[in-house]
Amino acid sequence: MIVTEATSRSPRPVLASSPRPGVPLLVLDVGGSERDIGRAHGELVRGHGGADALLGFYPELPQHLLLGGLERGTERVVRRLGRPLLAEALRRMERARPEPFRARTRAFFEALGRPEQARFLTVMDVFQNVVGLAGRLPIGGFGRMARSATPMCSTSVVWGAASADGTLRHARNFDFPGIGVWDPTPVVVFVSPDEPGTLRHGFVTTRGADVPGVTVFNEAGLVLTAHTRFHREVTFDGAAVVDLGHEIARRARSLADAIRIARERRVASTWGLCVSSASERRAVVLELHAGGVEVVEPRRGEALLTCANRYRHPRMQVGEVAASPAWGEHSDARERRMRELLEAARARGGATVEDLWALLDDHVDPDAPGVPRTAGGVVRSASTVQSVVVEPEAGAIWVSVGRVPASAGPWQRIEWRWEGAGARTVAPEGARGGRPVEPAMEAFVEAVRIDVGTHDKPATAAALERAVGLSPADASLRLLAGGLSMRLGRVREAGAHFDAGLDSERAPFRRGQLLLWASRAADASGDAPRAAALRAELAATSDPRLWLARADAEKDAGRPWTSRRARRAHAFMLQGDVA
Repeated sequence: MIVTEATSRSPRPVLASSPRPGVPLLVLDVGGSERDIGRAHGELVRGHGGADALLGFYPELPQHLLLGGLERGTERVVRRLGRPLLAEALRRMERARPEPFRARTRAFFEALGRPEQARFLTVMDVFQNVVGLAGRLPIGGFGRMARSATPMCSTSVVWGAASADGTLRHARNFDFPGIGVWDPTPVVVFVSPDEPGTLRHGFVTTRGADVPGVTVFNEAGLVLTAHTRFHREVTFDGAAVVDLGHEIARRARSLADAIRIARERRVASTWGLCVSSASERRAVVLELHAGGVEVVEPRRGEALLTCANRYRHPRMQVGEVAASPAWGEHSDARERRMRELLEAARARGGATVEDLWALLDDHVDPDAPGVPRTAGGVVRSASTVQSVVVEPEAGAIWVSVGRVPASAGPWQRIEWRWEGAGARTVAPEGARGGRPVEPAMEAFVEAVRIDVGTHDKPATAAALERAVGLSPADASLRLLAGGLSMRLGRVREAGAHFDAGLDSERAPFRRGQLLLWASRAADASGDAPRAAALRAELAATSDPRLWLARADAEKDAGRPWTSRRARRAHAFMLQGDVA
């Protein structure tokens, strides 16, 4: 529920209490050597339970991420050939890790009784590297693989004039395909290392994952959040992101320190690390791949910074892997929307914690002002498994204790305390805020969970149809439902979904997507005149993001789609795209 707080400046949205249920938050304090920290973390998690689902999920993660967009024959080949290659990639990544960090990981999983799981800690680096390597190959199936592996995380940082009281705030959505696995068991871990010269730090995770460098903060007031990128410059013999972020948290007292540490050794994979500093009241994005590191600064005179999943530095953009225009539009739209919301908050007097909660849960397309959508280029997603707002100057972190989408809250405030040992469970009754989640979004979350977890297209379609029934005017759902109907051979149903989407869609890029696929459904249904009319409307557009759609439509005119060809369509659920 949203209420309005009257102020002398202007109305400000405030998130009131909500009946949306929360989940318990586990807060751990560990210390000692890296091995001691890993063992203590594992033992505490084992004692409290709740890690089994995640431990069963990670070994299957590569296929969840990479196989959804492949044809059945290609998928079988990739499964057969990919297992030994994946094992070798994980072995090389593990061998490249510093020994203290390897020992920590082994101790963590040994304490959980699952020592064989230690090799999967670098699976995200390996996954991104596979996409980067696939981007070098002129093979259509691998393009589908990259497209199905949509990165989604979003970060916004404010300070100075962009913040309500001038203090720095760092807000982040962690989007990940572990729906129902990550979100039910949030954890905050406070770490007190005994190695001389290292800083106390903390990180946010879930039960069963010792990932100290993905969403992390330290006692010097630095906050770091990691974001997937895709690039051709990759290696399996460099630093893993979990270790790089960990090193920055352990050793960096300033942004200059963070930059220096990032450049100490070659990075294995493709990342954007948004790093903020409370003492400096500033933030930067470190853009990394195996070929080097570049720094993206805030715009001149601005006290805010956003970060999503595309490279911004010109040198890093050369060789970036982008599977489709929709892939890039997804990330770009989120950054545009976050900037709009931050600038609006600045005009009201600066962003509060509540403003950042609302930003993380926003689902309005910047190309269609005022029009919410369930899928596509919006900040909230059906894979938002964790959301946080960090206030380093206050020494506190707000952690969502809600289920997917976690960005809807409710929120639990945890003060930074390093006590060295112990665990406590924070009951959800004390959580604040929380926004109701639309029934259509809940149905869509279920559709995504099925699609990512099992690739069961009929079951996915059934859940997606429920979402459409709950929000029939949502063009983003219509596009996906149409694409999935094509896949299942239901071309007339597909055409009806695309046509319904066109009735409501006004955003130029998203409308262009619908025009292309509506023309293909019309062809496959035998309605050549309508197909030609739709292609003509698409050809008359001028949006540069639609260059590929226009080219594809021109090719279709010479080779109209058939019902058999329609079965090759894929609906990429999180990206809001069909190919």
